[in-house]
Amino acid sequence: MIHFKETVCLFLFLFMPLMANAQFDDTPSSSQSENAEVEDLYDRYDQQEERRSIPQPSPRKKLAPDKIGTLSELATLEPFNDIAVIQRKFLPKTQRFEIAGMAMGSVNNPFFSNLGFGIRGSYFFTEKHAIELQYYFLSNSERDVTANLRDKRNVETKSLTTPKSYMGAAYKWNPIYGKFTWLNQTIVPFDLFFTIGAGTTKTDLGNQEPTIHIGSGQVYAISKAMAFRWDISWNFYQADAEQSDGTKITNNQDDLFLMVGMSFYFPEAKYR
Repeated sequence: MIHFKETVCLFLFLFMPLMANAQFDDTPSSSQSENAEVEDLYDRYDQQEERRSIPQPSPRKKLAPDKIGTLSELATLEPFNDIAVIQRKFLPKTQRFEIAGMAMGSVNNPFFSNLGFGIRGSYFFTEKHAIELQYYFLSNSERDVTANLRDKRNVETKSLTTPKSYMGAAYKWNPIYGKFTWLNQTIVPFDLFFTIGAGTTKTDLGNQEPTIHIGSGQVYAISKAMAFRWDISWNFYQADAEQSDGTKITNNQDDLFLMVGMSFYFPEAKYR
């Protein structure tokens, strides 16, 4: 019994320092582990705060690509998921004919009102270049100022030249093409063109006077076969006029016409 107690005491005496050292050595490792966990929590918290500080895009109303009808609705498409394509050329013209009918009137004749209609026929070699035939028919009526000059002031108005018709040919150039939104509801393609040519103007005396023509206008596509258009046509010529004594004089004349109408294209477009 005594030997057993001595053995236990000797064992405790020898191994207690080792056990104490082991506990002391384990303490730093445990403390380091706890510090690492705390640092990890701080890192996660900082990451969450950074994500919250970044402004998030507001949710957008999702529309199917085939339901897009206005320019403002393009913003509802998802980037790189939905692709909206605006066609390069809605109304192709290459190797097509154009027939146009227009109401017209003179805007620079202070003595007579010239109202009528115009017909134009074009053939497009390319999208930008075409040749055009033109015919204008005009009616003439005196303005009030002309009647007053003749009736109240005895001023003869026979020396004033008025056009009856015009027939000619022109080169047509379409350098500008674009699109615009109409009431934010639809996209309207348009062309801006210029014309230069020559022809003859028939005056009220029945003479056919050589004429130089320049013009411009716009075409607004409604479909691939029809378009609304407006034109400005400016004709320059020299015309004979009769004076009150029966003699004739030559006047330098220019007629500026404003025209509004429709264009029709054929044959059917081959592309787009």
